[in-house]
Amino acid sequence: MKLWESASIGTVTLRNRTVRSATNEHLAERDGRMTKALIECYEELASHEVGLIITGHYAVDALARVDAGQPYLDERTDRALLQEAAERVHAKGGKLVIQLNHGGLNASEKVNGRPAQGPMELSEADRSLLLQKYAAAARLAKEAGFDGVQVHMAHGYLLSSYLNPKENVRGDAYGGSVENRFRFPGEVLKAVRKEWGPEGMVLVKVNCDAVEDLHRVLELCEEAGADAAEVSGLGFAHQEVKGEPFYLKEALAAGEGIRIPLILVGGIVSEKGAEQVLEAGIPFVSFSRSLICEPDFIEKLKGGAEKSKCIHCNNCFRVYRERYRRCVLHRQEIPQLRKTFGE
Repeated sequence: MKLWESASIGTVTLRNRTVRSATNEHLAERDGRMTKALIECYEELASHEVGLIITGHYAVDALARVDAGQPYLDERTDRALLQEAAERVHAKGGKLVIQLNHGGLNASEKVNGRPAQGPMELSEADRSLLLQKYAAAARLAKEAGFDGVQVHMAHGYLLSSYLNPKENVRGDAYGGSVENRFRFPGEVLKAVRKEWGPEGMVLVKVNCDAVEDLHRVLELCEEAGADAAEVSGLGFAHQEVKGEPFYLKEALAAGEGIRIPLILVGGIVSEKGAEQVLEAGIPFVSFSRSLICEPDFIEKLKGGAEKSKCIHCNNCFRVYRERYRRCVLHRQEIPQLRKTFGE
């Protein structure tokens, strides 16, 4: 089965073609500090055969977090914990990439103490400072022994908004054409690539919708130094799971002529769905909700399971605050969730 073949992204070889798509774990301290619980989450996934683990999004700006459970990655982050995360994942045979993000219009004013900022609010000085923050975060990840970073350009966060012509209506060099709207995300990507040099893997995550021209966006990502692109969609949370991958057709059409490998995420909850993606020519398969429900899902697939036990209720978007669990099907409470969100 092709899913279990080793494959490479950038200079990194993965033990198989499975990817844990970035999924917000909500396991940081309330103030955004990294915790042992985050490390244990990554280690558990690696111990169950996941080839590449992409962390939930880490804020490059501590004042642009989406919720109290989101960690930040800056000079205050405990480097020993970062290093321990990489070492424990590697000891289990996995590879670890940290996702870098800015909450943009989705940032929480309650958490951050300031209004959310999107493309229309950021000044030239703001962008310059953010480039430094992205670069510093990428450097920290490299020094800690991570295998790469992923720049989040999807799901309505800051860089996603820059690419979205409905949210970015700037009249200067950072708005208008797809090239102009990509200008700032591209500057971020280049800054991150510069920190990593030719080593490791620098990934991007992009929407197949709300960008106007996904093929051109993928071309620009390739030109800016990305080693691979994960394709998702702005409305992923509202998609109905019907046994078919959500964005396969869009990814295939946009990926024509693109030299960097694509990773597809969304609605892939079975061996049949994963094989459909691989046979269509997309070399990596990304999973999210199935791994929230069953952290050992990849191992179960390898052992002959046909599909995930996930019931696709989407309550994983809020149950962590109400019952302090990752999934409605779980019985055991996670102490760190209660510590972060409990009253």
